[in-house]
Amino acid sequence: MTSILDFGAIADGETNNAPSIQRAIDSVSASGGGRVTIPAGRFLSGSLQLKAGIELHLEPGAELYASSNYADYLPEHSVPSITKNLIVEEVLPQRAFIVGYQAHGVSITGQGTISGNADGFILDRGQYIHEMRAPEGGRSQYLERPFTIFLIDCESVVLRDFTLRDPAFWAIRVTGCDGCNIDGIRILTDLMVPNADGIDIDRCDNVRITNCELITADDCISLKTCTATAMYGPIANVVISHCIMTSTSGAITLGTESCADIEQVIISDCIITDSHRGIAIRPREGGQVRDVLVNDCIVNTRTFSESWWGHGEPLHVTAAAWDDESELHPGNPERKLAGSVRNICFSNIMCRSEAGVLVWGQRPELVREVVFNHVRVEMSAQSKWDPRIDLRPAGETTFLRRDHSAFELMQAEDVRLEDCRVVWNPATSNRYAHAVAAVDVRDLVLERFHGEAARAHLPAVSEN
Repeated sequence: MTSILDFGAIADGETNNAPSIQRAIDSVSASGGGRVTIPAGRFLSGSLQLKAGIELHLEPGAELYASSNYADYLPEHSVPSITKNLIVEEVLPQRAFIVGYQAHGVSITGQGTISGNADGFILDRGQYIHEMRAPEGGRSQYLERPFTIFLIDCESVVLRDFTLRDPAFWAIRVTGCDGCNIDGIRILTDLMVPNADGIDIDRCDNVRITNCELITADDCISLKTCTATAMYGPIANVVISHCIMTSTSGAITLGTESCADIEQVIISDCIITDSHRGIAIRPREGGQVRDVLVNDCIVNTRTFSESWWGHGEPLHVTAAAWDDESELHPGNPERKLAGSVRNICFSNIMCRSEAGVLVWGQRPELVREVVFNHVRVEMSAQSKWDPRIDLRPAGETTFLRRDHSAFELMQAEDVRLEDCRVVWNPATSNRYAHAVAAVDVRDLVLERFHGEAARAHLPAVSEN
């Protein structure tokens, strides 16, 4: 066990301790690996590179605090530099606070805290979403802010027990890793920081995310297959269980950045509260999401500003192209490709929401074989926002502005509702429409469905 104090680190919250901490990491790595300890105290630091076999351990009371000075994120720690230009992303940042490449057997553990110092990157505090700053002369703030932790092409990753606060961009990104165990961590963000995702899994195999508490501005957990990391293939074999989540955007998202497939995913025994979207399956960019089982979850959602994607859908299944074909985005040609969905099952889910369960395909054949089994949806309006069905990201159509139904089913094939139930709050039922609204759904099956229309003069099931 090696303490960063042995290499001159100072816990004054002002000194850039990156040189001292990096020397400790390099020394332990040169000896074959082992534990590098962050003791109690606030240690400011610029960018750090983890190595194979390193356990970065945060003792109780320790805080590893990210610098807000862009100059402290060293070029030699940038993603293109450490990957020898294997990964150069035009549409995502190139820097990270803590980065590791082919750092097999790496781990971050302990009861301490890692802070991404989002506050230091805020340019203007908005009413519903903050405006962030880029370095002087830099690209847009979206392309410049650092990931807090970014691990690439590592085997046997362990992230356990620590708290990560206030990421300035995605809190944890794991790309191209085989065997990743994320257990018992907490991620707590400013709920108005854009792009402050919790855990982003990009093109990994054999991932387990368990026993975590995630309160994030953007998606709590997101599974992705990003454009520039195609060498790592699809995502497969992911378990997400026993997590508690709140998000200004979506609690769990499969897709959006999805140039390749996302498959064999189980989500179970999770609680989602006060989120803008609950569980969202939304492939874009040509990829397919398939073979997904979601069971034994409680999902409570609410509506929020249009600054954030969503409008309170507890369960969301959509497939489309991100951009309209007439739009020109030279850096994102894949966004003109439609994603697709197949073989998704939601079972034993309790939903309380301001908006309905949503199933929508840009074309019916893009969404196939979706089952809702023992799904209870309780509808109750609480917010000031007018109803909208939010299809974003979808270039051709972004919003449908009409009263919500409990199940919104549009342009899909082989959708089944088995033993589902709809309950309305009598005080706000006049703001809603049907129990089921189905438009151009081929092979729709309702078995033992329980629910009436929100208003007496409407049919429970509306099909067009």
